[in-house]
Amino acid sequence: MTPSATFDNMNITSKEDMRKAIRHALTEKSPIKFPNIDIHAELWDKPENLTTEFCENFRNAGGKFIICENTNFVEILHKLIDGQRYTTILNLSHSITPVLTKRNLNFITSVDVHQQVDVAIVYSDVLIARTGSMVFTQKHSLYPSVRNLSKNIIVVAFEKNIVLDLKDAFNFQQERNQGYLNDITEVVTPAKYVNENAEETHNQLHPKFILLLIQ
Repeated sequence: MTPSATFDNMNITSKEDMRKAIRHALTEKSPIKFPNIDIHAELWDKPENLTTEFCENFRNAGGKFIICENTNFVEILHKLIDGQRYTTILNLSHSITPVLTKRNLNFITSVDVHQQVDVAIVYSDVLIARTGSMVFTQKHSLYPSVRNLSKNIIVVAFEKNIVLDLKDAFNFQQERNQGYLNDITEVVTPAKYVNENAEETHNQLHPKFILLLIQ
């Protein structure tokens, strides 16, 4: 019996020593390993040019873009629609409705779940440079998702609305809306999809995004 009792006493003593060591470690202040780190600094360096940063990330993600100006935007849009032979058009960017009408282009302005369209035209409120993403709001689109509108989506946006990141995008919206955010906001990043033959393919789940970026 004596050896067993001795073992138990040693086990209890070992546990007590461990507890004391843990309590001591918790009360001891650890030295600051990196005393000069600014915890409020940005994680990444800001790019020199937001437009260049956005265009590179947008294209790398799988989007296609055309840079234009107010003076030639209408001509480029018309050539794009005509060149791609889009015949059924869903236009949710109501500001360009007169342009489409003047060019004798047939289009609808509301989503019809029973009719598939060749292309949808939408407006993006804000573009995010860091991820190459587009921000859409309920007042301009959403279907439930912009992605479901068509397998081909033409996005109209302005260069002046490019911001660095998502935080800046929400701040941008609040400033425009007098401190309020839109009820529903969708952030979409284009993506590349290929079939079994390694060919690029698109459908209403994985649409092709063509951005007309107005300078």
